[in-house]
Amino acid sequence: MPKPSSSSLRSNGQNGKYTPTNYAATKNEVGVFTTPGYSEDIKPLWKFKNAEEAGKSAEGIWKLFEGYRWDRDKNDFVGMDICRKFIQMGRTRSLRYALRPGGRKYDPSTGKERKRTGKVYDQGKLDGAEIYEKWLGKCWDNMVYRKAWESWREGKELSEAVDDDDVKDQSVVRVAQGEGDEKDHKETKKRKRPVKDEPVVKVKDHSGPKKRTKKS
Repeated sequence: MPKPSSSSLRSNGQNGKYTPTNYAATKNEVGVFTTPGYSEDIKPLWKFKNAEEAGKSAEGIWKLFEGYRWDRDKNDFVGMDICRKFIQMGRTRSLRYALRPGGRKYDPSTGKERKRTGKVYDQGKLDGAEIYEKWLGKCWDNMVYRKAWESWREGKELSEAVDDDDVKDQSVVRVAQGEGDEKDHKETKKRKRPVKDEPVVKVKDHSGPKKRTKKS
């Protein structure tokens, strides 16, 4: 399993350690390129030129995610979170190029955001977005990461958020899935090319845990 390079500092450059006070757990992609100790290790794996590259990229980033997840002695929630953000950005960036000409989200003449019409300008990137989407869902479905993310939002670090039962349960799932698990995620159903005037392409919501509401 790939591990971060030895040159990584795994610190925020201030007090030598990331904590809930200096690294926020968010659903967006903030900090994906600017988090020392992680961004420089993960970025070289991040590609979205076509479906084949997206598949290799997502699988490589997932393996790093796994490495950070089992590195509990270093409270490496941040490593898992940055991996998830790169996978999420692979999906959003692929969709931008797939559904907008030249990947331009805003009209250069007016500065206004261009609306999606349902037309696909790059089928390869649309297929790549579907691949990234599957791996993004896998990140949020991981019980260790999800519980750590929710607890980090409450100001608790990974060592406080994850107990031994969580790790044991996840180990059972990992063994049961075996080596074929990643291969299954590499195979995706190709979306049919839309015909003229087809409705806007819809994508699943993998934005992370939903905010809990109290029952009245």
